[in-house]
Amino acid sequence: MKKIFTLAVLLQSLTFIAQQRALTEDGKEVVLFDNGTWKFVNESDAKALETIITNNNLFEKSRNASFLMKSKKLDVGVYFDPKKWKLATQNISPHVEYFFTDRSNTEGSFGFMMTEKVQIATLKNLKELIIENVSRNVDFFRLKESEYRTVNGMKVLFIRYAANTKGMDFEYAGYYYINSDGYAGVVGFSSQKMFESNFDAIQELINGISLSPKQELSETIEYTSPPPPMKSK
Repeated sequence: MKKIFTLAVLLQSLTFIAQQRALTEDGKEVVLFDNGTWKFVNESDAKALETIITNNNLFEKSRNASFLMKSKKLDVGVYFDPKKWKLATQNISPHVEYFFTDRSNTEGSFGFMMTEKVQIATLKNLKELIIENVSRNVDFFRLKESEYRTVNGMKVLFIRYAANTKGMDFEYAGYYYINSDGYAGVVGFSSQKMFESNFDAIQELINGISLSPKQELSETIEYTSPPPPMKSK
């Protein structure tokens, strides 16, 4: 089971034997290169990957998400419901700080928070890096949604995509945040077959992404002059 977790999170490299053409799930034609990269045949399909819409709804953590796990690298954390989610102990990756399993769902929905101290200029740049990295390391990749959202007062990038690697189909949904120190992502996933039925639980988990209290206070406290000392009687 740990190997499946690791495979789903890291999307281990696969090498294509030769350049070939293939069809995506929704009928778009792509060219697969022997170095593991790919591109769309039609430019109009490529433009779809470049579009990021803005969702004007405000997203907030669940009332039941009472426990905060803070990042050890960035001023970011994730609130979660400990009755719903269990923290796993396995070491998936040096960039994955926390890994979650759904206590109530035997079909398997999972999540993780990853952080890395790599400076990235914009969320759009981060999207391009994520797509390039994932698509290079899987047999099949399909971007389903990408949009800017405001979650717990943070501007984040939402990405939902499907991927097949080593014969296994997974679907992912996650929020990504950047600051001057690096980036953080809170991502939920499950098998693609069960993703829709697990989506509410996954959405609840990723909605827990938040600035850590230290950063929240530093941005909201107003400093004033101290009161004069009291005179002793």
